[in-house]
Amino acid sequence: MEGLRRTVSGLKAWWDQPDQFDWIVKFLLQRGLLRPTQLLMAVLCFSPILAPLAVMSQPQSLTARSLLVSITAGAFSVVATWFWLTHWPTPRQSRVLAVTGTVCLTLWSVAQYSPMTGALSSTALAVTGGYIAFFHSNRLLAFSFAVTVVAASLAAWRVASESTPATVVAVFWQICFLGIAVPVVIRSIASAMGHYATHSEKDPLTGLLNRRGFLEQIGGHLIKPEPSHTHLMVMMVDLDDFKRINDTHGHATGDSVLRAVAGLLRDHTPADAAICRAGGEEFLIALTAATARPLSLAAALCHAIGRMPHSVTASVGTATIELHRLRGPHRLGLVQRLIDSADAAMYVAKRNGGNQVQHA
Repeated sequence: MEGLRRTVSGLKAWWDQPDQFDWIVKFLLQRGLLRPTQLLMAVLCFSPILAPLAVMSQPQSLTARSLLVSITAGAFSVVATWFWLTHWPTPRQSRVLAVTGTVCLTLWSVAQYSPMTGALSSTALAVTGGYIAFFHSNRLLAFSFAVTVVAASLAAWRVASESTPATVVAVFWQICFLGIAVPVVIRSIASAMGHYATHSEKDPLTGLLNRRGFLEQIGGHLIKPEPSHTHLMVMMVDLDDFKRINDTHGHATGDSVLRAVAGLLRDHTPADAAICRAGGEEFLIALTAATARPLSLAAALCHAIGRMPHSVTASVGTATIELHRLRGPHRLGLVQRLIDSADAAMYVAKRNGGNQVQHA
């Protein structure tokens, strides 16, 4: 019974896995791969139009049913190609495109005059299944699998009238293998990407972002800031005389303090702030703001750290830049200069005795 419960629980977890469209798009966007992916999808959507054109060029094999399906499939292919060239879909639009494409391919394969041509057309379901596996939920993927099995069964049934049983089995197996195995492999790749995106951007000690993740998350702030926010602020937080804690209490205590500071920074900053362990006892925070000098947050952080055990204090440097200046091609260089300015301001605070805030 325990084994059955685990199996049922595992299947339920698989079924309830959320749609992964948003994080996949974010992953592609942060790495400059959104437009190449858009062009690839346009090519994939345009390619199937050659099949309806080929059928329509052979009047002897053209029936009213195949003509209607060919025109519909060709029209959908043209519309989908135009859409991908000019838009990036919302999650809902993407699901509609995937389901419509899957249904059109199935109807197209059934409408073929030749059973073997119809069976060959069914293998294209691996493409729509792969798209669903990469961008969407397991529920939609289960729909794709079900349609693939139905299409394979119909193709095998049609081929049975003119072929041997071995050929029928081969047709059914080939369609199911491609329509299921290819999406499964792509799903595994997407899962590996998710694991990489999650763990490659995190500091293992504190769970905060590392430098790479920090810069990529800043990119997200620049793309969709709050409507009232006009500036990007960066804070460099450096714990004062942290070596004393390691020397007096040991490195285990020092690590515990770093984790506690990480938790404090999470608790005292907005939910969408990017927080990074920049190295050693240094932390970086980035957030958009409605003013050029939002020092109250920096002062609150400095005060909160000063109330921690082991007499921990921090020197905080801040720097801001107008968001409109970060729209151009040199934004990464400007962000790095902003970080450098916050770092320089932090060292001014440290030279002035620490446990204070300085603005660049």
